[in-house]
Order: sequence, then C-alpha cells, then structure tokens
Amino acid sequence: MFVVKLLGVIVALCGLAQASLRAEETTPVNDEYADLAKAVVRDDASSWQRAYELADLLRSPDPKYASLRSDAKLAKGLADFLERDLKQKLEPQDNSPRFTQQRGSYSGSQAPPGSDRRARVMRRMYLCRSLGSFTVEEGLPVLLMAAMQEDDPVEVQVRFAAIEAIATLADNCGPGSLAKNEEVLDVLMKASRVPDDTTPPPPPATDGDVTLYRPHAELRAVAAYALGVVGGEQATERLEQMLHDTYPNARYNAATGLARRGNEKCVRVLKEMLDSTNEVAIKDEANPNDQARKRTTVLLNGIKGALHLAEANPAADMSSLDAALKDLANSPLEKVLIERSKVKSAATEARRLIESKQSAAARN
Repeated sequence: MFVVKLLGVIVALCGLAQASLRAEETTPVNDEYADLAKAVVRDDASSWQRAYELADLLRSPDPKYASLRSDAKLAKGLADFLERDLKQKLEPQDNSPRFTQQRGSYSGSQAPPGSDRRARVMRRMYLCRSLGSFTVEEGLPVLLMAAMQEDDPVEVQVRFAAIEAIATLADNCGPGSLAKNEEVLDVLMKASRVPDDTTPPPPPATDGDVTLYRPHAELRAVAAYALGVVGGEQATERLEQMLHDTYPNARYNAATGLARRGNEKCVRVLKEMLDSTNEVAIKDEANPNDQARKRTTVLLNGIKGALHLAEANPAADMSSLDAALKDLANSPLEKVLIERSKVKSAATEARRLIESKQSAAARN
C-alpha cells in the first residue's frame, strides 16, 4: 500500500515538473510574440522592423511556434491594425528628377530611407505576410482589402504581398479551404485581369535593353500562383486562359498551377519553361546576375511542374516533356550559369520518377 501511494506521489510530482517545464518553454515564446505584436501596433519609427520580425517568426518551421499560428485573437488584432492603416493615405512621394532617376517608379521603397512613407509600405507588406502565415482566417478580410487597394502607385507592392498571403493562408488552412469563397475568387480573378502598365518600365541599371518587367503584369503572375493554390473549377478555367498571357511569369505560374492538378493543357508552357535557351524568361530582369538566377529558377520550376503533372495524372502524355528533360540532362547547358549541375541532376531524376510512375500506372 505504501509503495503504491509513494509511486502515486512520484507520478504526481513528475507531472508537475513536466507542466512546469512546458510553461517555461511556451511562456517565453508567447511573451516574445505578444511583445512583437504590441510593438507593431505602437506605430512608431521601428514598427515596420517589428512587423518583419513577427512575419519571420510566424514563418519559422520550429514546432514551438505552431500554437501561435492558430491564435485567432492575435490574428484579429493585427488585422484590425492593418485595416486602420490602409484607410490612412500614404504621404506624397518626392517626385524630384534626381529621386525618380535613382528609384524608378515601381520599387517597394519609393521613398528615401527612414521616411514614414517607406516604413508604412514595408510594414503593410510584412503584416500581410504575417496574416498569411496563420492557420485561422481572421486576417482574410483585410488581406482581400489590401489585395485590391491601390490609391498610390507604390501600393501595388502591398497588393503583391496580400495576394501571396492569401495563397499561403489557403495552403495553411487545408486543401479547398478557400476554393468556394466567392470574395476570394472575385479578388483573385480581378487581379489576374489587370492590364499592363502604360508607363515606361524602370531604366536598366546599366546600359542594355529595357526589361519586360511591369508591376501590374507581375500582379497577374502572383494572382495566377494564388489561383493555383486555391483551386476549384473557376480557378482552373482562368488558369487555362492565362496560359496565353503575354507576360512570361503569368503564364508560367498558370502552367505550374494546372500541372499540380494534372491538367495536360499546361504541357506547351512547361516545354517553354524547360528550354535552357529561352531568353523571354529572363527579360524581366535587368542585372546579368539576376538574369542568370532567373533562368535557373524557371528551369527548376519547369522540372517540378513536369513531376507534378505526372504525379497528379499518370495517364498524361509526357513524351514531349520527357524529350525536354532529356535535353536538359544531356546537353552542356552553356547558357545556364548558376547551378548547372543541379538542373542536370534534377532533370535526370525527374525522368526516372516519371517513368516509374507511368510504369506503375500501366500495371494497374
């Protein structure tokens, strides 16, 4: 009897010790999060930096932050603050010739460092990223608001962040979670149809060709990505149309979104992405180093797209994509200046996996 009672006491003490350890482990995390959230809404000069730190914390894969991403109360508090800020117009931009030449027209930092305008734009962007990282939808209404608002040209950067956040939120909340949300679909459809900019693009950093980059064309590209994540019949229909978009990034995102759903209509654009000599893919970049990175990124995304298509639709005709992958694996890839070996290895492995999946499907 004494032994049983003693064991019971030991078990109880162990439970208390474990609870104490759990409290020690979680309290600092919650305090850190709460302090950052309070610092953001204080709206002082360092508020945008705290918003950046908060977004980084919420995106951390560390399991100890998982509970924070499901905190509806905190998400609502951040959303309310962002909504109030969006309702206040940004300070006018300095349009002096010197400023315009140095900054261009479309940068997310369209004001001198340290200015309130710059800080507010960056804070809005980081708040959008934070709200997209939650697993609850309290931030969705203000994300939709930010995705549509463009009272000032620089706010297109906030629209990018908001639409990306909607895609992240849809992924976090589970497959099909936003596919039937009419307001979400309406916002993404409108963003996917914005016309190209009529103003000239920013001047190149050095002598050379003017880039194809246009902020509103890029907005279509971000919308295509989000539609691919959200899914649903309306999204699929729009993505099929966007395969013919004149802006490369928009049709590439449309193709990879359709590939994840096994839609063979993406094959033509995936083949374009798998072309190592494709100059159109890099025309939105002015700097040679950025062009080199972009070429590699498009190739790797094309390879992933081919794999996703085979996984989602083992019966798909992959012959033309296999030929493109074979060329990547065996050719010298002289124009691929960054991670050439990674591209070749990825193409080789993709061919192996696709053949394996199709063989398995044939046996079944």
